[in-house]
Amino acid sequence: MKNKAFIGVQALLLCAPIALFAYFYSQQELSSQTHQARVTLLFEAKSIDAKLDAAVLQMLSAQLNQYDQLAQLAHAIDALNTPQRDALFAEATPDIRQQFDAYRQLLSNKVLQVESIKTAAANIKNSLLYLPELLIELEQSDPELATHANRMLANLMLGQLYEFVAEPLLTAGSKSNLEQLIYQHFNVALANSAELKKAKQRFLSLPSDQAFSALYAAYSQHHSETIEKTKHQSELLLLLTIVLFLLLIVFANRLYVAKNKILSTSQTLSDAVARLTEGFALFSRSGNLLLCNSAWRNHFAIADSEKMPRKLEEWQQQFGDIFNSDANLHQTESGAWLQVKQTNTHNNGQVFVSVNVSLFKQAEEELRKWGHAIEQSPSSIVITDPRARIEYVNPKFEQVTGYSLENVKGQTPKVLGSKQGFTDYKALWQTIKQGKVWRGEFYNRRKSGDYYWEYASISPIKNQQGEIINFIAIKEDITAQKSASAQLKTAAAVFNATQEGIMTTNAKLEITAVNPAFTKITGYEEHEVLGQRPNILSSGKHDKHFYEQMWSTLNSYGQWASEIWNKRKDGTLYPEWLAISVVHDDKGLVQQYVAILSDMTERKAQEEQIEYQAYYDVLTGLPNRTLLLERIEQDIRRMSRTHHQSAVLFIDLDRFKRVNDTMGHEAGDALLISVAKRLNGLLRKSDTLSRFGGDEFVLLLSQIAHPDHAAQVADKIVKALSEPFVINGFEVFTGASIGIAILPSDAKDQKELLRLADLAMYKAKESGRNQYHFFAQEMQQQVNRRVELEQLLRAALEHQRLTVHYQPIVDTVSGKLYGVEALMRWPTDFGQYISPAEFIPVAEESGLIAPLGEWLLAKACNDIRRLNKALGMNCYLTVNVSSQQYRLGFNATTIKQIMQQSGFHPENLTLEITESILLEDDKAVTAWLQSLRATGVNLAIDDFGTGYSSLSYLKRFPINILKIDRGFIQDIDQNQDAAVLVNAILSMAESLSLKVVAEGVEQQGQLDCLKGLGCQYVQGYFYAKPMAIEGLIDWVEQFAIASERASSKLWLD
Repeated sequence: MKNKAFIGVQALLLCAPIALFAYFYSQQELSSQTHQARVTLLFEAKSIDAKLDAAVLQMLSAQLNQYDQLAQLAHAIDALNTPQRDALFAEATPDIRQQFDAYRQLLSNKVLQVESIKTAAANIKNSLLYLPELLIELEQSDPELATHANRMLANLMLGQLYEFVAEPLLTAGSKSNLEQLIYQHFNVALANSAELKKAKQRFLSLPSDQAFSALYAAYSQHHSETIEKTKHQSELLLLLTIVLFLLLIVFANRLYVAKNKILSTSQTLSDAVARLTEGFALFSRSGNLLLCNSAWRNHFAIADSEKMPRKLEEWQQQFGDIFNSDANLHQTESGAWLQVKQTNTHNNGQVFVSVNVSLFKQAEEELRKWGHAIEQSPSSIVITDPRARIEYVNPKFEQVTGYSLENVKGQTPKVLGSKQGFTDYKALWQTIKQGKVWRGEFYNRRKSGDYYWEYASISPIKNQQGEIINFIAIKEDITAQKSASAQLKTAAAVFNATQEGIMTTNAKLEITAVNPAFTKITGYEEHEVLGQRPNILSSGKHDKHFYEQMWSTLNSYGQWASEIWNKRKDGTLYPEWLAISVVHDDKGLVQQYVAILSDMTERKAQEEQIEYQAYYDVLTGLPNRTLLLERIEQDIRRMSRTHHQSAVLFIDLDRFKRVNDTMGHEAGDALLISVAKRLNGLLRKSDTLSRFGGDEFVLLLSQIAHPDHAAQVADKIVKALSEPFVINGFEVFTGASIGIAILPSDAKDQKELLRLADLAMYKAKESGRNQYHFFAQEMQQQVNRRVELEQLLRAALEHQRLTVHYQPIVDTVSGKLYGVEALMRWPTDFGQYISPAEFIPVAEESGLIAPLGEWLLAKACNDIRRLNKALGMNCYLTVNVSSQQYRLGFNATTIKQIMQQSGFHPENLTLEITESILLEDDKAVTAWLQSLRATGVNLAIDDFGTGYSSLSYLKRFPINILKIDRGFIQDIDQNQDAAVLVNAILSMAESLSLKVVAEGVEQQGQLDCLKGLGCQYVQGYFYAKPMAIEGLIDWVEQFAIASERASSKLWLD
């Protein structure tokens, strides 16, 4: 009975390995079939995807005439979603199943996009069916239009479905029925072309290729892990089979051995297991630990075998991640990596084998790190075999050279076309073949043909036997460094050789370097200024405002240049041209300042001498004929934009020849010098006194209001020159005959003006000398008229016969009234008006402008205050202030009194200042204007842009409103230059936060142009002429109604 039991055990031991092998083989066969089916399914799906892409491309290029293939591919994609196909990946990992489902969904989405593409393409083809016949009909009626249409049809026929240029058929306008039909077909084609393009983009945006690549890579990795797992299982099975066969042999040969022999055999097995370097543990069917070796205990850090778990369940609780996971690679708490394999025994026991793979894992991680380092290296890396044939290049090499690994693999580095010679390469090879490192530079050529410099370090790679198996080259592109080095050398040469002084400072303004030219100009040696501040050169001639402006410009624009006075080491002052630039670091912070300075001493002297000789008389120091003619030409140009006049006084000295003949040329010269000085004392800064030749002087009076002014100056000159001169101790008497010509009424050019003044001068000589004479008798009559007007004006002021009219200023943005300008009017007894251009100059010259101006301001403030109160509005008031009012004492006190008496708010009042005021003494005018602004009133420049110095006013004076002269507005809608100038004024005003009012707007075109340029406030006859206060009230009410209607219509539209 016992023998039968042993025989049964032997049979069991014999059958167990056979059964295990059969089971294992069947599982392997099933796994292989499943894998083959999965791979076939994946590549079938990939093939369908590729065919679908190709078919869509054919359809987009109009090469696919029928869509049956697309329908078949769509059906094939639907077939990928059957339960049978789902079952193939049912046992795969969740991640792979998810990726497989996502990939199939992408294919289904592509089918949906194909339907959109088919629809759009079909619509385009449908239009193509009708267009040829329609174009034949069009050719009969309009051949030229048919030519455009045929070209568009040709583009459609060639598959150019997206790119159309503007064609007559596609433009707006009236069309015949035939043209409308063709237009509709083309528009259908264009619309569907746009839809086709969108569908194409949606189709191409579906990342099916990337999804397939990710799916296939994940599945391949999963399959590889499965094979590896099976391999380890086979090893364990083989080990178990050997053990079982050993047991079978033991049972066969030791049947007669008693139980102690069995124990001995068991001990032998335990010893064998104990000697294994792999961990080994055997658990019974009930989960009891039957056997384990010390390697097993060490792998799980169990020092005391008595405290070791005895049940598989306890092992699973204590080391759950290892025993409860499908993965065969685990990391213990100590950081060691274990590869654990599990298999079942014939009696449903379980065998576990563990292998410490920490060293392999560490080596694998190190290799991965080195691989990432090489791939992501900022340097180019090239690995070759011992014969210099390239085996590997990293991405940086591809980026620098333009060659990919596929382009250069198997080739030598000669592919880069280096400029190195044979000697250089020979030395390189001798070094690296000796096992040494070679370092040097190459001048190589990129794939694009461009050459570049690189620094290379080439090292040999040896095996354990010391044999060279590879070479590795690490390279850096140093083209930029080479270029920078060359530039630095050039800059250093320029720095030392240039004739301009150069000084650099750090951000703290401490001098860090100067060049030899700096020493030559300033007298300071380099060691004397290093660490000093640039203010050691300060001349003291520039005030704080000058340097504040300099630093403001440097901080805003990074550079500044200007003429400046500095001081040399010896204390002498000199003019220099100084240019300063700011150098910033990578963070945008100031790193240093670079100053370039040029000594202008000699040049300034030469320029001044040349200019003086060219424009001034050497004897008297007066402007010569050349400068006089230039000044007259300036006045002529200015008068094209303003209504001012100029006068030329041709002065000839009486009895000069007698002085010259009797007392000598030196006395004559002394007399001319004395005459020049005496005449200069009578003139304004804006006037030009010139020695015209011999004893002739010409005086240009610029921008006079009336010829009377010329008469007054001439009278002063006659009287002044009638006084005796002391020459060489003797009293000398002379006189002057003066001829006067007026610009532009008498002449329009220089020569004619001087000729007429000369004729008038001779007329004065003929009339008895020592007097003046106008060229035209009518001017004398005008003088008489002005005397008469002065008397009448005094009477009108006394009897309050003057009135005030108001011209609206409109806000073009809101469409509402902004303000009004108050204008004085002088009605006659006959219902007419005397022109302000006629009586205002009389008022200024007679001094009546002071009481007239105050009366006008008070009257206007009262009128507009009542207007605002009656209509519940806030209308601004603008009043003109002339230069004569300034001279006669109009000041802030006057304004305050009028504001207090009228109750008018000063912030609603604007005073228009004429340009002639701003030509006066800067300091006095500035103080006067600032006192006016301090009262709260606004200040405006009238007729802005007509004066040669207008731009400087904005900097020097407290102005906040500009009024553009009507001369710029009258042809702004037809003259591009005028529009450009107005746009420049508007842009400048906006940047300075100034308001702008355009005067003289009379036509719709002018208004539209100003609106287009962004001008908000306008004034002119287009809206209304100047009117009395009663008419203004009616106009405001009517304008408000019209404005509301216009706004309502615009809102409804």
